[in-house]
Amino acid sequence: MERLEIEFSREAARQYKKLPKGYKSLVDIALSKLSQGSGLDLKPIEGKKDIYRIRVGKYRILLSKFDNIALISRIAARGNAYK
Repeated sequence: MERLEIEFSREAARQYKKLPKGYKSLVDIALSKLSQGSGLDLKPIEGKKDIYRIRVGKYRILLSKFDNIALISRIAARGNAYK
């Protein structure tokens, strides 16, 4: 996997700020691994084109990849992430 630059949508930045402190550090670790191109639980979402998810405990990070940029579109609890 190639190195990616991480960018947040407005909604994702707001959701990131509201995360509990313990999950915020786990999300930081996951995004660091994503930017370095190391192994993650990155899977495409069924029925959506070019949208992927990363599992971080009970939270999900939804993102789209364009060239060498990963646009984080949503960070939400598992039950609400796919709505």
